Amino acid sequence: MEIPLRRPPGVVIEALDLQPYGRFRPTLQVSTQRPFSLAPKAMRAVACSIGGMVFVALVSATPNSPFYPLLPIGMVAANPLRWMSGVVGLGHLGATPLMFVGLLATISAASGFVLLAREAWAGRIPVRTVVLLTVGFHAIVLMLPLLFSRDVYSYAYYGRIVSTYGGNPYVLTPSDFPLNGLWHLTWPGWRETPSVYGPLFTWMSALMTRVVKKPTEVVASFQLLAALASLGTVAVVGRLVQKVRPERAAFAIAMIGCNPIVVYHVVGGGHNDILVAFFVACAVSLLFARRELLAAIALALGMSVKASAVVPLVLLVVAIVANVPPERRRRVLAMYGAVIAGVWLALALPFLQWTNPTLGLMEVSGHDSWMAPGQLIVRVASGLGGLVGDPYREPAATAARILLFTLSLAAVIAIGHRIWTSVEARTPEAMAAAWGWAFLAITLPSPVLFTWYLVWALPLAWMMPKIARRGMVILSAFFVVTQLVTESSRLPTYLQTVKLPFGHPIAIAVCVWVGADFVRRIRRGTPLEAETDEPVFGDAFEAGADRGAVRETSLDIELEGPTLVEVAELLPAAVDDLVPLPVALPLDEPGPLPVAVPVDVV
Repeated sequence: MEIPLRRPPGVVIEALDLQPYGRFRPTLQVSTQRPFSLAPKAMRAVACSIGGMVFVALVSATPNSPFYPLLPIGMVAANPLRWMSGVVGLGHLGATPLMFVGLLATISAASGFVLLAREAWAGRIPVRTVVLLTVGFHAIVLMLPLLFSRDVYSYAYYGRIVSTYGGNPYVLTPSDFPLNGLWHLTWPGWRETPSVYGPLFTWMSALMTRVVKKPTEVVASFQLLAALASLGTVAVVGRLVQKVRPERAAFAIAMIGCNPIVVYHVVGGGHNDILVAFFVACAVSLLFARRELLAAIALALGMSVKASAVVPLVLLVVAIVANVPPERRRRVLAMYGAVIAGVWLALALPFLQWTNPTLGLMEVSGHDSWMAPGQLIVRVASGLGGLVGDPYREPAATAARILLFTLSLAAVIAIGHRIWTSVEARTPEAMAAAWGWAFLAITLPSPVLFTWYLVWALPLAWMMPKIARRGMVILSAFFVVTQLVTESSRLPTYLQTVKLPFGHPIAIAVCVWVGADFVRRIRRGTPLEAETDEPVFGDAFEAGADRGAVRETSLDIELEGPTLVEVAELLPAAVDDLVPLPVALPLDEPGPLPVAVPVDVV
């Protein structure tokens, strides 16, 4: 049987589960599908993201930009951006006014990112738009000088110790070669520090400094490497999420490719943390493909860039061993241990020695950063020790660091225990969320937290539940505006005497918020990847009611009646708007009846 209809359908209603004896109680499911177009709020979010990122780029292109660290002679922004910066008059501003203009720029970029992430999560921005924004932002930052950090000079220095001087950067330091052209550019606090980076990155640094000699070219090469790693991470994550959670693909890409931290702090600063994110993304993709051994190798390579990747690697091995029968566990553990150790030893063997056997791992644990929530605890402990006597300050601070390390370790152990004891916690989705939680557990409480450390967990944000996911968005936004200037000596004199509060207040709040949710999940047995029904801060904002768009929705209507006429009486407007659509009515046996009705959802 066919019902001739007159206009294109806006809604398809599947209804009427026919019951015996002419009675039925069907459920009408109304769904709308129309060509996708950006809603007004989504268009504003895209515009705000573009405007904020371009604003930061223009401030960064100004010759006396507050975002510059000490730069090599001759390193300037590309002509188009310098010209645009001059047109808007930024070059005529003094250091202090330009500093506050830069603050406005970072605030606008952070706000645009938050709006873009919200709209992408709600599915109101297509993947293609986010990809175009990602490519555009990366192209812009590659036209700028070094931004926000001097770490790239340390990378190059350690590379030159290998490529130029034939030394071991885990024993020798830049201070052993003070005549090098990078000496005056390297941060003074790192001149007497051996390398704290993994052997794979040391070999990469050695290769780059062997090929590239000029400091300006060295900086540009590390920026290019970071950009390629960032785009590679976007490609791997985007391809994976489009397969397994296509509704989250735009958000997953935006969290990396349109994140001001990634674009300006990581790519603009040439940081190697994005290489860790790339290997983590590859490992997750391989995990979904059921290639556990290759995933372990990917994480072993990430661990050879920075030691932080050892955390998801350990959790992966726990899951792999737990999945096999008990009689095979020792053999599987030995096999994976041999493969991982073989990868690491093949890269690290030329650098191994007894002076620094951990290859800088213990060295980096002694540093701190003012924005880290854990640093507040260290300072308080140091102050309490000082009340007893000055000799007790450092032991008290050391005890606080050990306490923070113990808390992080306890959180990782709790995650590992969940994976070991629960089969559901060993699915690829659950493992991706577990890795994200583990990264947050080792970074948020740590007394060593730099802006770019957050990048490790960004490839996993799409799989995180709402509190952890929103915490990552909030930290991404607020960490962008933590630096008025890169070099504190450029601050006005009256600001140089101002001591910002240890433990960035936003980071502390997010740490407590995320930590409370993690403890609650562990105690209740809630899956680490599962969304919860409890109302949470940000629910209304993330939903972002869109009053101009037509969205896919559903409507359940309980009907009771013996004939199709009664259905039409319930939907009189639908009868007038019926459109040509062949409908097969299953009159002989129960089944759904499709009826086309145009409905605009406001």
